[in-house]
Amino acid sequence: MINNPIQIQLPDIRLINKIDEGGMSSIWKAMDLSRNEIVAVKILNKEFTANEQDLEQFKAEQKTMAEIDHPGIVKSYELRKTDSFWYYVMEYVDGYNFGALLQRKQHLIEVDCLLICQSVALALDYAWNNHGVVHCDIKPDNIMVNSDGEIKLTDLGLCYTYRFLKDGRQDIPDHVMGTPSYISPEQVYGDVELDCRADIYSLGATLYHLATGRMLFPKMTSDEMMKAHCDELSQSKDPRVYRPDLTEGFCQMLEAMLVKDRNGRVPSWSDVYAMSRDVERGIKFKPRLTGFISSMKLGL
Repeated sequence: MINNPIQIQLPDIRLINKIDEGGMSSIWKAMDLSRNEIVAVKILNKEFTANEQDLEQFKAEQKTMAEIDHPGIVKSYELRKTDSFWYYVMEYVDGYNFGALLQRKQHLIEVDCLLICQSVALALDYAWNNHGVVHCDIKPDNIMVNSDGEIKLTDLGLCYTYRFLKDGRQDIPDHVMGTPSYISPEQVYGDVELDCRADIYSLGATLYHLATGRMLFPKMTSDEMMKAHCDELSQSKDPRVYRPDLTEGFCQMLEAMLVKDRNGRVPSWSDVYAMSRDVERGIKFKPRLTGFISSMKLGL
């Protein structure tokens, strides 16, 4: 891993400091001399450039981010390469992610959780309906807020884009990854075409964590967590057990978003947004469909 920006020479880019680092790449704050602005630069680690599949995934991520033009999703400007590196230049978010905020504040108040819910719902409604994009890795670390209070989704490295074929069928990816704490049951099973309902489940798991300071299934191994998302006998407690100030409407919304069988889950981002607005206004929900199990048990 490269930690010193002097070790990386990129045309028209002056690296300032490292923002984040994952298994395949690192992200840097930088000055783009050709644009004369501060940007973020994502650099694919050298050992992955020789692997065609890893390189194609990196290119696909950049392409998707470049095509999606929405204020709630971090924008990528262009893909570039040198003799040594593949990298892309993207919008710099001067702020922090909610994973880091959780470490400092332990939990968020309901009104902030609703704002996050509505912002993500609007962004992914656009991405799904206009580009067929499923993010596949919604979690606190991938939701950011900038200095103006605007919430933005980042890291589409695992995203799955529907590819419509001439005969109307759709490709199913060879494998779909996600983060075990927030992954939807259908991502674990990996036997169906994903749609927006996978991200709706992950956002529900994220909101549960943000509101309570606890993951849905804490103190488990990754394999145990993935099994718990799928197992009908595994249900987390009502969030009000940990945060009594949360409203019943908010907890009802999470229960509906976290239904294990996607056929009984909240079906669309527009529905998620509408439910969130109803919670905000104090409007009571009608009883949801019975016969479906949620990963969160409603009731104290």
